[in-house]
Amino acid sequence: MTILCSNKPFPNDKYRASELRSFAEITIRECHLSFGMSEMSIWAQPNEPHLVYYKYPIIGHTIDYHKESTKFIKECHEKYGEIFSLYVFGQIITIVGGELSPEIFKNHKEFSFNAAIDEFFPLHGFMGRPREFLSGLTTIVQRNLSGDLKFYTNRVQGQLLKSIDEIIGDGKVLQPPLKSLQLLVAKPVAAAVAEEFTDDKELINSFAYSVNDISSFLSFPPILHFISPKLHQKFLITFFRIANNPFVDHRETIKRKITPVVKKRLSEMKKLDGAYTPPVDILQNFIDMFGDDIDSITDYIISLIFAAVHTTSTSLNSILQEFVNNPQFHEELLEEQKQLFKSKENDYYTIEQISKLERLDSMVRETFRLYVGASTLPHKVLSPYYTFSSGHQVPKGRNVYIRVKEIHNDDKIHGQNSKEFNAFRHLESKSPASRVEKNFLTFGFGKHACPGRFFAVNEIKIALHYLLLKYDIRKVGDEKINPLMKRNPTFPSVEGLLFEKRKSII
Repeated sequence: MTILCSNKPFPNDKYRASELRSFAEITIRECHLSFGMSEMSIWAQPNEPHLVYYKYPIIGHTIDYHKESTKFIKECHEKYGEIFSLYVFGQIITIVGGELSPEIFKNHKEFSFNAAIDEFFPLHGFMGRPREFLSGLTTIVQRNLSGDLKFYTNRVQGQLLKSIDEIIGDGKVLQPPLKSLQLLVAKPVAAAVAEEFTDDKELINSFAYSVNDISSFLSFPPILHFISPKLHQKFLITFFRIANNPFVDHRETIKRKITPVVKKRLSEMKKLDGAYTPPVDILQNFIDMFGDDIDSITDYIISLIFAAVHTTSTSLNSILQEFVNNPQFHEELLEEQKQLFKSKENDYYTIEQISKLERLDSMVRETFRLYVGASTLPHKVLSPYYTFSSGHQVPKGRNVYIRVKEIHNDDKIHGQNSKEFNAFRHLESKSPASRVEKNFLTFGFGKHACPGRFFAVNEIKIALHYLLLKYDIRKVGDEKINPLMKRNPTFPSVEGLLFEKRKSII
């Protein structure tokens, strides 16, 4: 596939025709390969995990897996044991539980999370970039949002307070909450990228909502997987790049806004040479990495937005919904926030002070524990075959999923009634929300655990701290708010939240 320049605001007709021809050629090739090898790929394997029986040819387990995934996977586990395989959207996938999943994370050279996700979310392809283009992003996040967290703490607190005042003010109903929470989270993320961006409303809007405008492109069920995963991936990329895509407008906004800041810094770096004092922010790291390549800097910022804004705001939404569902914990949680606020001596809290919010942290971790899919964290096999300690073998190219909900809902691991929400479940274990463990997989595990989790948890806790102090937060209706299930993942509900301003705390 030709690597395309990513700075086109909208593709022209000639470009669209080229993309469609490329898609057609791949369709023909993959159909030939798929149908020619289908019988061999399903039956002629070594010591494979048991392939669960299915009634309908071609469809296989697709309907059961996506319609009632939790129930279906539980039944398969009870009947077939720790490891088994399913036939979903024309592909065999293997599913493991808590006994074998540590092997996946330990053998990171034989399994790849990124390669598996790339089939469903080819971000590099949307940008017209080669696969290796985003390989440096993890290091940037680790160095900045984790290693230099103390430099961002004051900045995050100041911008969160501004966001709360601007978005919620003297109180309001957020319905649905997520859109407002995305805007609330986007402002401190923009400040972490560069302080010059903190008051730019147009740019912050693009930070907040650009992910929403790409989500519709990810909602297509992978029907073309029945032929080939490569075909589905190519379809997503082709459709994304030839359609009149509002995401392109956000990209152009981000590029237009960062360009003068980048040029100014480059000019100062050249003029001052060794006397130049670089700002402590993510943008400076991108400048050091790419120089005056504005397009590459723009695409790295967009990639950062996916991780820093979307996942953080979604998690904050889920935590607030569990908070209003469980008023029995409100008094102790609010008292903890009051005590920290009374001890506040400076404008902002230190990381050490924020870490003392143990009840709040436990509530965050408990929500993370429960808001997971039945089978998630796919990893693609990279070696010719991988042999698990059980003796079962899985071939190269196979996606192996983990029964995360089962692991997170195990009473032997997480205590009694582990399927129920208990905000203070983790107080005794003293396991902070950002800690990864083999029985707590919200952020993955091992060498490739989410590098931005420390920044995300810190931002969520600061936001919750001030929200609880400033507002009495309640449900709009009387019924319990239940999360949404979109195929396998768990998403927060669109039900509204009422924020009524308190009178005497802050």
